[in-house]
Amino acid sequence: MLKNMTDWQVVKEDDSLIRHINEQFGDRYDFTESEREVLKLALLFGLEDGDILTTMQIQSATLDNHLICMLGKTRTNSTRELQALFLRYVMQKLPA
Repeated sequence: MLKNMTDWQVVKEDDSLIRHINEQFGDRYDFTESEREVLKLALLFGLEDGDILTTMQIQSATLDNHLICMLGKTRTNSTRELQALFLRYVMQKLPA
C-alpha cells in the first residue's frame, strides 16, 4: 500500500506541462473532476486500485463506475487501451 507519496512519484505535483495535458485530455473526452483524478492517479502516478481508493477516499464500486464511464467516453475496451490512447495523446502534445 501507499506509504509516502513523495517516495514513489514519477510525475511531480508542480509539473505544469503534464498537468495541462491531463486537463486537455479530460476536456476532450468530457471527464468529470473525479474521472480526471482517477486518470492522474492511475496513468501519471501509476497507482493501483487500492491506492486510488485510499487516496480519493472512495468505495471500489465508485472507482469501477469512474473507469466504466471513462472507457465509454473514450470508446476504449480496457484500461490498457485507455492508457495507450492517453500516451498517444501526450506524444502528440509534447513539444518537438
